[in-house]
Amino acid sequence: MTDMSAPASSTQWYLAREGQQFGPISEAELAKFIELGHLQPNDLLWREGFPDWRPAMVVFPPRTQAPQRSAGGPRTAASSPPARQSSSLEVHASDTTARARMGHGEEGLETEQRRGRGARMAMVLLVIAALGAVTWFAYPYRDRLKDLMGAMPSLAPSDAFAIADRKSLEVPPLAGFTDTPEVTDAKLQSTALWRVIKREFPDWYTQRLDESATLARASKDEAAIGQQMARKLVELRRQQVANALSATLPRLKSVATAFYDNLVQLRRHSTDACYGFISQGEANPAIVTMLQGSEHTAHLQAQLTSVFEAVAEGRKQPRVYPQPRQTDYDKLAADLAKRGWTPADMKLFSDERALAKAAPDKVCQMVHDWFAAQLSLTDPEAQMRLLVESLRPVVAG
Repeated sequence: MTDMSAPASSTQWYLAREGQQFGPISEAELAKFIELGHLQPNDLLWREGFPDWRPAMVVFPPRTQAPQRSAGGPRTAASSPPARQSSSLEVHASDTTARARMGHGEEGLETEQRRGRGARMAMVLLVIAALGAVTWFAYPYRDRLKDLMGAMPSLAPSDAFAIADRKSLEVPPLAGFTDTPEVTDAKLQSTALWRVIKREFPDWYTQRLDESATLARASKDEAAIGQQMARKLVELRRQQVANALSATLPRLKSVATAFYDNLVQLRRHSTDACYGFISQGEANPAIVTMLQGSEHTAHLQAQLTSVFEAVAEGRKQPRVYPQPRQTDYDKLAADLAKRGWTPADMKLFSDERALAKAAPDKVCQMVHDWFAAQLSLTDPEAQMRLLVESLRPVVAG
């Protein structure tokens, strides 16, 4: 297991590759990762103190190939790899064996030993990948570096965070149910939400088409059928909580960001709409009406789509995230205090029964602040642990 007695002040790195984020990675692990040549041109790196992600090849430029020494000649200072300025990850080669490991050739038995070590390392990585050791845990085993190597996905960077094009988000997803199943299907597949639903839950989707046709034959109007479809979506969402919360961190952040954006928009619209969205989700009558065509359709559909995209990721490759720590809540409380929260507010928000009795505008303001504070945290580990926990009622509610 990971040595938890290591100093808390040691730098923790995060690596982003093709839409997924991995970490925390210790300095020693990243140094080995770089030494083995696994850093790629499009990789991004982040650590505390960086204002944003930085290209890995800028943070740790590739080493310049050292001039080869003449056969039998003395080893000159020029043959040593140049030190990388301002790098705390530099692996110094102070002896012949270390230089051999870092790619500067040695003759005879030492070279064979180096090749043997490299072959064994490659074999270990391949075996781990073959066994499916690709699930990311925040504090897993000593060989997290090997897990990292097996976990890299094959997503196109441009697709990593996109849930849908803007046009498909603007198409009302709870309208168009009174036509024939064929026409209804065509209309629904022009929306971001139902495309994901049909792809991930084809049988469930077919049942909804049949159900809407039955309701239409019974002379139910668009509003009534839309309300029924919203209730079914809530049921499906609640059944998929575990899968949704097993998605990648970038995907979970997209859910949290979409939820927060809706709180901002709906608070401007009305307290009732905001409170209904928090308490009943897409099944709230006011939200159903908005999803049948309004200025809020795109924002609301973006969140629903992001939830089911998270479900899709979690079903394919589930991840386990650690529980929040007391220090995480301390950081969050400090941010909330800056937003005007008092100890009484903290106590109210932590008491589910008391919060349910609070005034709707107070609930809207507190939930808004809660997510705003988490999304603004600069500690990525604390943010991860808190967001996963806070999204549970969002998905399950």
